[in-house]
Amino acid sequence: MAQRSSGFDMSKLTTGSWILLGGGVLLLLDSFIFSWQKVCLDLGDLGGLAGVGGLCAKASMWGGDAGWAGVIAGLLVIALIVWEVIALAGLSMSLPMAASKISAYIGFATLAFVIIKFLLIMTNDVSFGGFLGLIFALGIGYGAWMRFQEPQVSAAPPPPPAL
Repeated sequence: MAQRSSGFDMSKLTTGSWILLGGGVLLLLDSFIFSWQKVCLDLGDLGGLAGVGGLCAKASMWGGDAGWAGVIAGLLVIALIVWEVIALAGLSMSLPMAASKISAYIGFATLAFVIIKFLLIMTNDVSFGGFLGLIFALGIGYGAWMRFQEPQVSAAPPPPPAL
């Protein structure tokens, strides 16, 4: 009886793909779970009278200062995860360039927008989640570099025309 193979072939994943998938999932989780920025306002004597020492506001990667960069980085990391899962599923597509190059470009763009977000929130109190997100984004950048250096798989050239 012939065995039916599943669509996902884990042996197709290169080290760069593993790093991109892992870093992408961790960055996506970090973008929702941890706050990237925290701003506190000390109310002084007024806060003591009201029973509140100060007010604090927190923002994730998707909001706060430079929220636009966080939203773009979040959408890019979602696209990166989806793209790598499509490659893992073995869905073939006719593309103008190698799938590894597309993965690399999405990874580099994700890194760029996370760095922009991080630099623009440096003026306020950057929380633990921001530093953690920067580390995950640097990992994505490394995985993108590894995917960028992978050899391109090309089809055999067509036979020469008959004379």
